[in-house]
Amino acid sequence: MVGTRTALYRWSMATLVANMGLVVTGAVVRLTGSGLGCPTWPHCSAGSFVPHSSMGIHSVIEFGNRLLTFVLIILSVMVVVAATRTRASGHVRSLAWVVLVSIPLQGVVGGLTVLSDLNPFVVALHLLLSVAIILVAVKIVWLVGRHPSAEVDAMTMGAVRGTVTLMVIVMWLGTVVTGSGPNAGDAGAHRTGFNIETVARFHGISVWLTVGLTVICLLLGIMHKVAPLRRWALILLIVELCQGAVGYAQYFAHLDPWLVALHMVGVAVASMAVGALWSSVRPLRTPDLSR
Repeated sequence: MVGTRTALYRWSMATLVANMGLVVTGAVVRLTGSGLGCPTWPHCSAGSFVPHSSMGIHSVIEFGNRLLTFVLIILSVMVVVAATRTRASGHVRSLAWVVLVSIPLQGVVGGLTVLSDLNPFVVALHLLLSVAIILVAVKIVWLVGRHPSAEVDAMTMGAVRGTVTLMVIVMWLGTVVTGSGPNAGDAGAHRTGFNIETVARFHGISVWLTVGLTVICLLLGIMHKVAPLRRWALILLIVELCQGAVGYAQYFAHLDPWLVALHMVGVAVASMAVGALWSSVRPLRTPDLSR
């Protein structure tokens, strides 16, 4: 169950998929207006960890999302145990512990979003922490599954790192757009106060900059015949273009909830894809001339 390399790979994949799922379920909480379905934390209501039947469907949705934290903790514990039992590399074991520690931290940040009445900047931190966990989980899967990782020169490595950085900025600006719009998670939730059209334009510009840098990564992969880079740059580019199409569609549809939900699925997939792009390359080792 945990003593083989195959088991470690499966637990790692399960952790990655579950954390991607958390991004989507978080969007469901927000889009259904259930963000304060449980109005306090760590209790759901005063003196009770579970919702009362009189609290309605919103409390059930919010409480269900909270329960996912325990699923994620169990999965990440299994990854740590499997990594230890199989004597995985120190790098893998360290990353497994990073994920395990980050899950309870994510729960605390989730609690802070409730206690702050869904302050949009705290909500943004909640999402970005999920993105960070996904990136680490992808790296674990990559190392455990022995997926190919090619050595590349400094310029190519810089382009890849730049793409990852821009993608994180894109997602952060996306949370600013969300925090300035109507899908707050609760009717009484705080808003950023920014003009939504202005922040949406900044978000759109960041998306196209990321697409441009991804194209550069793809061209570098083709020119230097780096198959892993070429493959994942193409996959990421396709995801970005689909995300862009959905993003523009939801903007012109005045933030239709179904399109927003689809956009959040894209956020989870884009996080995984950019993590794979990052994992597909490593810096070129320079020869040791001192020998």
